[in-house]
Amino acid sequence: MAIFFFGDPTPPPEGWIEGLSGNPAAPDDVVLRLLSVGAIDFYTRKEWSDRVAGAALNHADPKVRRNFAAYGGDQRFRLATDPDVQVRRSLAGCWERGRRLPEEVLEILADDPDDYVRWEVVSHSNVPKQSLIKLLSDPMPDIRAEARERIAETPAGPPGGWTPMTPEEADALVTSGDAAARERAAQNPLLSVDVVRRLTRAPESRVRLAASSHPALTENERAAIDVEIDPEIRYHLPQWTLLLPLDAVEVRRHATSAHVLIRRGLARRKDLPKDVKARFATDEDFAVRLLLAENSHDVPVELLLEIWREWAGLSQWQIKERIPHEGLRRFTDDPHPRMRALALDDPQTPPELVDGLSRDEDPWVRWCALRDPRLSPQRVTELLEDDNPNLHRGAAADPRLPLPRLLESLEETRLAVAVARNPALPPHVMHELLDRAGVPGQLSLSS
Repeated sequence: MAIFFFGDPTPPPEGWIEGLSGNPAAPDDVVLRLLSVGAIDFYTRKEWSDRVAGAALNHADPKVRRNFAAYGGDQRFRLATDPDVQVRRSLAGCWERGRRLPEEVLEILADDPDDYVRWEVVSHSNVPKQSLIKLLSDPMPDIRAEARERIAETPAGPPGGWTPMTPEEADALVTSGDAAARERAAQNPLLSVDVVRRLTRAPESRVRLAASSHPALTENERAAIDVEIDPEIRYHLPQWTLLLPLDAVEVRRHATSAHVLIRRGLARRKDLPKDVKARFATDEDFAVRLLLAENSHDVPVELLLEIWREWAGLSQWQIKERIPHEGLRRFTDDPHPRMRALALDDPQTPPELVDGLSRDEDPWVRWCALRDPRLSPQRVTELLEDDNPNLHRGAAADPRLPLPRLLESLEETRLAVAVARNPALPPHVMHELLDRAGVPGQLSLSS
């Protein structure tokens, strides 16, 4: 598994500026000097002082404000009305980096003249309903459609916003030339089975696929529908599996369905009966097992271990946190590198085994061992000579590195960036590096 934390080797003094810009321990006076040349990475902290925030919010360079909008503290919300559209886009898109915006900020951004900003707003998990209602009349069709979907997901009203159709409405729908409307209707669990059957014969595969997962159909009827499901493609899962009130009898019936999208949809529920969870834990489809592990907290440890071994997606770290730590040292000699790295989570793994894993043939295992607090400063120093750039730069940024070796490494081109990022670097040395790099001693901003 590749790990990329540091950029290409940059010779001093350029490397010192780059490294200091990402140093989480840089004091305000160092940060303000860096801001004078637009060099600071705001992702290193959750909150910033008022001095730094004020300088960032009023910085003449929109790139600095854009960076602060993406990663700064709560002060960044003031950028919702920034004159630069890229700054507002950065703020609106923060949900993609796992950050939420307050509802009052989303309400401001929902009125933004930029289409991209409004699209980001409608994708936020906590977008206010009044903003969604406003976006129902947005000039962009995609934004209007997403707003309709989001409103349908809200708990107020019928589950999913579904309502029965009159025979006349159903007939008009089936004969409509609007394939998107027929696809949406096929997802309505309250649609009569006769109408669903007609939709299973639609000329468009997207409509047939949506109809094939309707709860009213029998397994034989599903099997006769002309659809193909690629196990490698991520599909939209039927909403009814998640939103309808739990009916244990119906859930058990659908849990045995040959339609993999129904099983995947059900696997997301947090209220599944225990026997259904047990069935899904051994389901032949990996996505079913994965979704169960992501959404249920009482699954077998064996399933969590399997998911950790095979899955490198965003949820891997949440899965890993739920694996009991005791006994993981048994994986020290496992043939799979992800499992060997897991041995480092065991509090009983002795320092000598941590040292051994820091010499593993797989660079990712060595990287994990480097991050282990039980690894000795001597071994951290030795890893400065590791052939893998991520390892020797990781060691250079490690605060356990003895100060004499740390200072010595500042002059090495391949280590300069990483060493300047080391939080153990004394503040007076940070200022000396900026002096040598020609960075002004005081912040100079234009209004």
